[in-house]
Amino acid sequence: MKAKMLTMSAAVWLAAVGVTGCGTVGGPEAKGAADVAVRAFGNEVQTPSSGSTSGAGGNTTATSGGVAGNSAAAESQPYPVVNTHVPPKVYGMRKFPYPYDAMLAISSDADSETLRKFNLIHEFINTTQMTPLGKGLGLDFADSFFMYNGDNLPGYVDIHHEPMSDELSWFKGVSDQPYAASILNYYIHVGWIDTMHTFGDFSERNQNETLFSRKLAIQAIDALKADGDYLTVWTDHGNKSNVDNFGDYGRTPFYNYQQGANPWSKYYHTDITIPYGIRFVWPDGASDQFGMSSMIYPLRLPDGREVWGFWRYTSEGFNAKGDPEWNWTPFGLDEQLSPAHLREIEIHHDYSIVAQHLCGTTYPGVLPQTAVQALRRLAQQYYEGKILVTRTSRLLNYNVVQQYVSYRVTYEGGKAYIHILAILDPVFGAYVPTVDDIRGLTFYTSNPAETVIEIRNTPIPASLIQENRSDGVAPSIGIKWWPVDTTNYAETAPGVY
Repeated sequence: MKAKMLTMSAAVWLAAVGVTGCGTVGGPEAKGAADVAVRAFGNEVQTPSSGSTSGAGGNTTATSGGVAGNSAAAESQPYPVVNTHVPPKVYGMRKFPYPYDAMLAISSDADSETLRKFNLIHEFINTTQMTPLGKGLGLDFADSFFMYNGDNLPGYVDIHHEPMSDELSWFKGVSDQPYAASILNYYIHVGWIDTMHTFGDFSERNQNETLFSRKLAIQAIDALKADGDYLTVWTDHGNKSNVDNFGDYGRTPFYNYQQGANPWSKYYHTDITIPYGIRFVWPDGASDQFGMSSMIYPLRLPDGREVWGFWRYTSEGFNAKGDPEWNWTPFGLDEQLSPAHLREIEIHHDYSIVAQHLCGTTYPGVLPQTAVQALRRLAQQYYEGKILVTRTSRLLNYNVVQQYVSYRVTYEGGKAYIHILAILDPVFGAYVPTVDDIRGLTFYTSNPAETVIEIRNTPIPASLIQENRSDGVAPSIGIKWWPVDTTNYAETAPGVY
């Protein structure tokens, strides 16, 4: 059996294990999964032989993404990336950018955020410099922020009994006076922030009261637009005083406090928030599922608008009353990023978005040693080519593109041409992508050197193309993922704690 597998044509073998995506000549474009589960045979899988049929032309439309390969096999493959004796044949999409088996983002809420804690977290996670927590990890991580602070809950926001009024926000309290506006604008532009954790922290002792108003929403959107700050990710926040929440309104009576998408409410704002650019919404729901084949789902709001809802891992199970066992503080990070969880998403080729509150404690070092070690464990999986760690907005955008990319394959002059036609986004509508929209898309092909990726009929610049040796399934070609920026952008501002 082993000898037969080694001599089997790559096209036949890939079809046998479920990789699809090769079209035929002519005919209308049809929807079809670019892959299903693949059993990778490691080094038993040879670079495709010349017995593979090249095809005269074809078209393929993919609406669900490619399979993840085997990065361990990729590291040990003895075969060259390029075999000029093999006519090109495109087999379908790889689920994640080569060589990764999974993709993970940490989605950290801005609760109790101060500039001191924010800077310490990002210097450790984003840079490779020495920090008070040890050598930086050099990972792509982006945070969230508040526009306002209307919180009157008891307690402190940081060491030295720093009051809750010093929580990091764009405006001072709920006024029109800037507080940390300039530095938050700077962090949005350099990529250290990519998520709006609602319009602000409006949690109050009396949950029947709130300081939020539609006027504050308009002021916030106007300020962001004026500075060129366009964010696509929104996460709901806090207790029932946070009436600007909107993701789960109407799901159960508990969520009726969420008025942001209720057009009959004085707190209504999604008529300005969604057109501003919010595309992805976490609707304040608990989940104990660490990895998922897809993080996104269409979410229809009470005002009739549609956005992408997305899942986050927030808790490790539920108690006898059905309440979540929340583990989304730094003291729960070791459980969240456990070896078993990381291994699970690698094996199943899953996405994961891990909800956290990295600045959520008054712990002097911000992160306890257990959390530091958990992040180092995650970084090791990234550097070993197993889990692609990225910011939340990039994971969500890739998730949409990977599921709904429409492409066609044609063959001419000894080359295979992959024409990326559109992203058939069922929520926001189909569009022709830019190169940045499709970063990371990767296609299995018998000969990467003779395969060309194009947007419609315009080739992707060669500097953005990556040719890959076999990962145990087949060689591949892809559009390079975003390079990690390890620059230390940490700054301080007078009067901002």
